[in-house]
Amino acid sequence: MKKVFCLLAAAALTSGQVKAQLQCGTDQVYQQQKKDNPQIGIYEAELNAAIKDALSKTDISKFAKTTATTYDVPIVVHVVHDYGNEYLLDNDIFQAAKYWDTVYNKQNADTADVITPFKKYIGNPQIHLHLATIDPSGNPTKGITHRQSYLTVNGGDQAKMDDWDNTKYINIWFINKFSAAHTGAAAYAYYPSSGATMPYYDGVIGIYSYMSTDKAIPHEIGHVLNLQHTWGDNNNPGVVCGDDLVSDTPPTYGHTSCLVADLYDTRCAPHTPAICPDTANTQNIMDYSYCSKMFTIGQADRMRAALIATVASRNNLYSTSNLVATGALQARPDLAPIPDFSVEKGMYSWGGRLAERSFFICQNSTTNFVFRNRSWNDTITDVAWTFSNGATNPTSTDIGGNVTNSFTTPGWVTVTLQATGNNSGSTTISRQPIYVASTTPEAAGYAQYFSSTADFAKWPMFNYYNNNFKWEYFGTAGYPNNDGCVRYRGYDYRTGNDAKSGTPIGDYDDIYTPALDLSSYTSSTLNLGFYTSGSTRSTSTPGDSMQIFTSIDCGNTWVRIATLSGTQLINNGSRSAEYTPTSTSEWLGQTISIPATYRTDKSFFRFRYWPTDKSNDFFFDKFAVSPWTTEIAELKDNPNLVKLSPNPTTGGTQLCFTTGTDANVSYTIRDITGKVVFEHNAQYPTNTFIQENIARSTFANAGMYIVTLTLSQQTVTQKLIVQ
Repeated sequence: MKKVFCLLAAAALTSGQVKAQLQCGTDQVYQQQKKDNPQIGIYEAELNAAIKDALSKTDISKFAKTTATTYDVPIVVHVVHDYGNEYLLDNDIFQAAKYWDTVYNKQNADTADVITPFKKYIGNPQIHLHLATIDPSGNPTKGITHRQSYLTVNGGDQAKMDDWDNTKYINIWFINKFSAAHTGAAAYAYYPSSGATMPYYDGVIGIYSYMSTDKAIPHEIGHVLNLQHTWGDNNNPGVVCGDDLVSDTPPTYGHTSCLVADLYDTRCAPHTPAICPDTANTQNIMDYSYCSKMFTIGQADRMRAALIATVASRNNLYSTSNLVATGALQARPDLAPIPDFSVEKGMYSWGGRLAERSFFICQNSTTNFVFRNRSWNDTITDVAWTFSNGATNPTSTDIGGNVTNSFTTPGWVTVTLQATGNNSGSTTISRQPIYVASTTPEAAGYAQYFSSTADFAKWPMFNYYNNNFKWEYFGTAGYPNNDGCVRYRGYDYRTGNDAKSGTPIGDYDDIYTPALDLSSYTSSTLNLGFYTSGSTRSTSTPGDSMQIFTSIDCGNTWVRIATLSGTQLINNGSRSAEYTPTSTSEWLGQTISIPATYRTDKSFFRFRYWPTDKSNDFFFDKFAVSPWTTEIAELKDNPNLVKLSPNPTTGGTQLCFTTGTDANVSYTIRDITGKVVFEHNAQYPTNTFIQENIARSTFANAGMYIVTLTLSQQTVTQKLIVQ
């Protein structure tokens, strides 16, 4: 029987090691911060001196801990989500926070499983963690916030939105996925020295699935209270024997598994002074073993000493005045629900998140949207849904929120959700998340110049994350007469402290055309033509892009046909102030070929803009469908214009003009010295648009050339750049 028990115990110790676990990213962030900000080292030295003084008054050799002082600390949990699996439920957060508190008061039952050499070293921090009941504005709260953001899948410091004062609360953020800069991390935290330097980032950020995994969050809170990993803060586990400045945690290599050999690892023994076992404390919460069960007495003392220090104002967290201000010791209030819903139509990918949600459809389409109740802040007992635009289910009381609808009437759909809580009343939210497009197409030859807000009636613009980066009508610019256009407001207004969170990287917004009837175009070429003007605040290569998609099944599926980026999109360089074009020379003609497959009697097009850090504004105008390139189409519409296209050119070019009543036309090309390199005289039909091809072989070398055209007693001279 004893033999069987030992085998079972060994199996238990090795369980959980089949799946690789993510680790803590605190040290990686901290070391980079120290390089970038020397002030952190100053705060670190100040804090270490304070901790040393506090610990000098503690006789740790007695291996016992009794104190009458308990520290109460307010916390807040921020859920940064995009309605995927990271959309954490209130009750799950309450349970997780309750467990974190048990760990910080030595109430976690698995301390009984600590191996014998360390049983007498188990410390009790006596730190109570309380979800706040009063927010920074003095309003009642349950200590939880929700923010929809694209940054949930590009997590890092920039995803730490809605931070509460770090001198009053410990902030804890949960996301879906870290950015590439934090690959391999499950979570990371700020030491007090970093928190004092960058208070708006202070706290813990972690992947949602680690909220209740082992003791990942108690581990990170340990960093917030100045605990290092058991092997120290300047090397990875398993490299060399390291130390964490705590007397009763033995030097260790650190561990990423929990095998018997790991539990009884003596590779770093013996050590001096010998006030702790020679065996590594693999079950320590600050190791990576994923069988963590304990803090030591010395770690508990070190956290308490950090908590009473002034660095990052940790000492204010538990002050009587702050506990009153944050409501940390008050019972959780019974608050009205905060109504919320998501629209589900699209393909799911990793993390339970839709790879791309769709909010656009044609009237009378049989494709359904699912509306999911996401209300929070209370136990929801009743809901009432209402839908406009000829919804198949105009009203519903489905508390699960899985209401399915399609729509018959064009325009923006208004969705209203009333959520009723448990003894706390009802609250209502109304949004217009869906656009239903008319199935009556625009006829051949359609053009739109965006000269007034009325021109946008059939061009829906989506600002998916309800922020300042968005498509909008702009009335004081435009090509060519400044009479209105579309603007993507990409100007990255975040400067100074405003730059602390919410980077535009990962954001995107869409604008859609109405249905276009392209079925009558039989020429071999057909193009989308429009003019753009863009700038950036960055002095490096611009990273913005605009993707162009088409759909021939009423928005059920979209196919990308082009992407504009680099100087093709940002053609006016870097501007520090918010950019607005002021002359026609700042506009660039764009020509996008429409493949024959997508020329139907109801073709839609979608323009998706992706801003980046230090973006500036982008402008879009004079949209048309034509067999011609954009610039040539403009010439056909304006007989008095003459243009070389393309210009600059790496090959040949076309001299485009419209003849007058006189059929005689001549043009001369000279190089920069004035030497004639080409001369041409001919007669053309009168009042006819002409595209005269000029081959690359005409130009002996790259450089600037002067082209002079004479027709109908009019002479026009233009510069041509050959690259």
